[in-house]
Amino acid sequence: MVNNLTYVIGHKNPDSDSICSAIAFAALKKAEGVENIKAARAGDINPQTSFILDYFNIEPPVYLPNVFSQAKDIMSTDIITVDETTPLKRVIEIFRDKNVQYIPVISKHNIPTGFLSPMDLANMNIGQIEEKTSRTVFTSLANIASTLNANIHVDSLGSGEKLFSAYIGAMEEASFLKVLGNNDLENRIVIVGDRERIQELSVERNVSVLIVTGGLKVSERIIRKARENNVSLIVSPYDSATTALLVRMSTPAYKLCNKEFEKTSPDELVDDIKDRITQIGGHGIAVLGDGGKLLGIITKSDVLKPSGISLILVDHNEVSQAVDGADKVKIEEVVDHHRLGNFHTSYPIAFMCEPVGSTSTLISERFKRNSVKISKKIAGLLLGGVLSDTVILKSPTTTIRDRNIVEWLETKSGLNHTEFGKDIFTSTSSLKKQGPYNVVNGDYKIFEIKEKKLGIGQVETIGFDEFYNEKDRLINELTKIKEAKALRLSALLITDIVIGTSLLLTVGDDKVINSFDYPKAEVNVYELKDVLSRKKQVVPHLLNIFNSIY
Repeated sequence: MVNNLTYVIGHKNPDSDSICSAIAFAALKKAEGVENIKAARAGDINPQTSFILDYFNIEPPVYLPNVFSQAKDIMSTDIITVDETTPLKRVIEIFRDKNVQYIPVISKHNIPTGFLSPMDLANMNIGQIEEKTSRTVFTSLANIASTLNANIHVDSLGSGEKLFSAYIGAMEEASFLKVLGNNDLENRIVIVGDRERIQELSVERNVSVLIVTGGLKVSERIIRKARENNVSLIVSPYDSATTALLVRMSTPAYKLCNKEFEKTSPDELVDDIKDRITQIGGHGIAVLGDGGKLLGIITKSDVLKPSGISLILVDHNEVSQAVDGADKVKIEEVVDHHRLGNFHTSYPIAFMCEPVGSTSTLISERFKRNSVKISKKIAGLLLGGVLSDTVILKSPTTTIRDRNIVEWLETKSGLNHTEFGKDIFTSTSSLKKQGPYNVVNGDYKIFEIKEKKLGIGQVETIGFDEFYNEKDRLINELTKIKEAKALRLSALLITDIVIGTSLLLTVGDDKVINSFDYPKAEVNVYELKDVLSRKKQVVPHLLNIFNSIY
């Protein structure tokens, strides 16, 4: 299972404030002694944010497409395995000593051949008792010697495995020869004590293996004859009955294991595994990596493990805007400046949602209030986040707290906020260079009320001439999102930061659009004079429209 890790992460389609506040808040937490915390993002970096990050030579946060728990997050890796040639006796000892419920049998390349459980062994033993061929045992001389802890006097078989029939020479000569028979003697194992005549007859008949029990000394004459006749000869320290039992327990694990077992990849979602694991027996599910190598095992108890991932949400508090799977993991904290959405937890958390112009303002205030040393880079990053979200302090969402923190950040970063703000917006003001997809999706948020959804993006520009040239392409992109997300309204707010006015480009249901009270500039375009803030000036009005007509 992965170590516990907390991600500080903003909303999908992150804007500059979302990315800057995530990086800075992770840095603040680390400075305060929090371990295993990392900044992340739930979407692509837009051009404006790229400019800010490049300005300070800061790497973008790690991309998290989702935080759904995967097989690799919950699998057990401290598993006991045996290789394919391990004798059954050793397997039974592991079951006894380690108190495990199953043992994977793996090849020399760590690829699982199958699984063994106590029930598999019980079924095998019962089956052998019932079969007429109960004498048979599949094994090798090496496994027999290992299981018996025996001394090998003659080895004529090497490491080869074969199917043997085992006989105990505990009878008179005539009876023994009758039981031994005359056919297929090269596959016979004879187990005998100090009956030298039985030993001799076995060697003369060219049995495959002669096992002398009780740790008894074997005469040089018998050893010499065994070599001459290519008969393997070993001495067991056990009596004949125990030796016979242990010979049966020398069968290699791969011949006994259940080769039909459930498999999964390390990336399969735990929710999908839960559905599968209820249908299987006690072996669990094998997690296989490249080349089919065994990485871990997932049992029914493993799927109940809590995720090793937790989140701190910045710049949003609605699940619909959060990274996919956020509702499946622990959310430790929220720092935001938007309206309250449909967010809830089953446990208390730290929750800050205050009416300022930027989440970066709130993070900066935490640095200042907690007397945490802030680097010039992080101060500059946070300054960029504040200036972006407040449109260089021109947005109606701007508060005295934003203005005060900008002065503090100027001191800490050595930057002039007016010049830096102009650089930020000038660097990404061309709609044509960005392309319709990036313009619409760069800062696009979806809101829901009464189970009806609307989406609205925002882009800042200098002048509207370029917008009208790109209008048709932007409408096509808005239409794609509307259909893909099943939206009742898909819109884009185009804001001229110089004159402080916006245009609203819309695609949606007629009854929504007909409810607008904005002046219509042309088809699909509405003029919003003195409007700079989507959050404060546009979204509340649209939500009221939805609330009244649905």
